Amino acid sequence: MKGPPIILTTDFGQVDEYVGVLKGVILSINPAATLVDLSHAIPPQDIGRAAELIFRNYRYFPHGSLHLCIVDPGVGTKRRIIVVSADGHLFLGPDNGVFSPLLRAYEQAKVYELTNRDWFLERISTTFHGRDIMAPAAAHLSLGAPIAEAGPLVAINSCVRIPPAEPLVRESEIAGKISSIDRFGNLITTIENHHLDALSHKSCLTVSINATEVQFHQVSYAELPDHLPAAIINSSNLLEICVKNDDAATVLGARIGDTVLVKCG
Repeated sequence: MKGPPIILTTDFGQVDEYVGVLKGVILSINPAATLVDLSHAIPPQDIGRAAELIFRNYRYFPHGSLHLCIVDPGVGTKRRIIVVSADGHLFLGPDNGVFSPLLRAYEQAKVYELTNRDWFLERISTTFHGRDIMAPAAAHLSLGAPIAEAGPLVAINSCVRIPPAEPLVRESEIAGKISSIDRFGNLITTIENHHLDALSHKSCLTVSINATEVQFHQVSYAELPDHLPAAIINSSNLLEICVKNDDAATVLGARIGDTVLVKCG
């Protein structure tokens, strides 16, 4: 039985064996499983970045997909592992806030604590619950095991939540932050397209970061001037600072957490 695809998101990177071992465990239980890597480049222990990535992208996968997220700085502690059913998808991971945006958006989501030891490996380490608990549980779910067999239903308001990284919006200024930097050096901010509607003159915006002003453009990458910083709205409807044919993070000396200001004129 093939079952729904399992979408993997971790902070493991691709240098060590961890991602491969996760896949090995899943395939040992469901050899026909379809495994898709969303990202293994989440900054180490960055729960907020993982939460954002999953919430913004899960809807691009088939209905019924199982999203396995292992960004787990509390591994080995008494933190829960949960399975969430929301918007026609399943989400499995530690109860550490990684599903915060999802639980805010879908207050009728059902949440189960993963306690069914029949779904775990025989030996459970204190440092790799992704391998020993979460990966095998995901495999069992992909084989059609009912979510209710994962463990007891828990109150959605008992789940750990982290506050959203909302920008500060005023009539003539928005203050946000860089939330991530992609492999092209593009600076992804916490400012969404709809936030710009609060400004009185959206057609003449200037964006500044690290004392450098960049112009806002409503065009594609190809239409931007070469080697000059520019601000655009990206495919996730987020304000992004980029440099065509160059690396914006290097050009601007920018880092995650830096402040980005948007002003009229």
